Amino acid sequence: MKSGHALNPLPLIDVAPVLAGAPGALAATASEVREALEQVGFFSIVGHGIEWTNIERMYEWATKYHALSDAKKFDHPMSATQMGYMGFGGAQRENRPHALNAAFFMGRPGSARNCFPAKSALPGFREAAEGYYTLLEGLCLRLLPLYAVAAGMPADFFDKYFDPALATLRVTHYPPIKAAPDQWGIEPHSDAGFMTLLPTNKIDGLSIEAADGWFAVAQEAESFVVNAGDTLRAWSNNRFLSTKHRALNSGEDHRYALPFFFDPRPDTTIEPMSGCVDDQHPQVRESYRYGDYLRAFMQEGYAQTKEP
Repeated sequence: MKSGHALNPLPLIDVAPVLAGAPGALAATASEVREALEQVGFFSIVGHGIEWTNIERMYEWATKYHALSDAKKFDHPMSATQMGYMGFGGAQRENRPHALNAAFFMGRPGSARNCFPAKSALPGFREAAEGYYTLLEGLCLRLLPLYAVAAGMPADFFDKYFDPALATLRVTHYPPIKAAPDQWGIEPHSDAGFMTLLPTNKIDGLSIEAADGWFAVAQEAESFVVNAGDTLRAWSNNRFLSTKHRALNSGEDHRYALPFFFDPRPDTTIEPMSGCVDDQHPQVRESYRYGDYLRAFMQEGYAQTKEP
């Protein structure tokens, strides 16, 4: 495990040997993943095999999408029954300032819940977003054995729970707007699910919470920041961290972000894995259905997703 540069204390893990099937790489790299998840809840990966031009093109599409008029974006709004556009200020938790971002959400390509801008408004956007989704999902599936072995389980343990995965792409825009006291681009929170991938951003803004306070993350070039969510924490019997993080655009340029949330099927029962329970680590978590937890998480932060 290599350390990041001075402003980024996240563990930096090269996953290329694992993805290439190098002898001994799975066990060795899973040990690095275990250490990062137990101590930080975040790490960065390089050697992921994704051509970075694919990421750069998706950032370009993010810029084009959010430059559309409100009328063209609000014709496919996020709701309890569909994925789509959440306008600026739409993310707000009770008794808190609204978050300073707008976002487009999409699920699995082909899902009836997905709603896109009219083809005439932004030709090619749907195809680009679906292609990017498929690319990131493929990488996440190839990373699953690392998580399984890190948790003391067989390498294929997670496969059945992600067939298919409940993944979500969020295309986020943080405009250059001055924040009020204790207001953020996105509120301090931990993610609901299993694993989130966030590609390197040209404009910093992400910070995470450590035992001694918050620190800013300046990403390695052409890397993904990877973090665990609440569901992986529960699955690991609280041995892996689900660390709070937040974002704020404090500069003068528009900031875009492309988090990819990779989660298990909604009917998955989350209960502590046997590899994470022993005499030193007795079971401390009760089982729950992932879809129920995700629904409550979304309704808490996004009023649009509440059932009528």
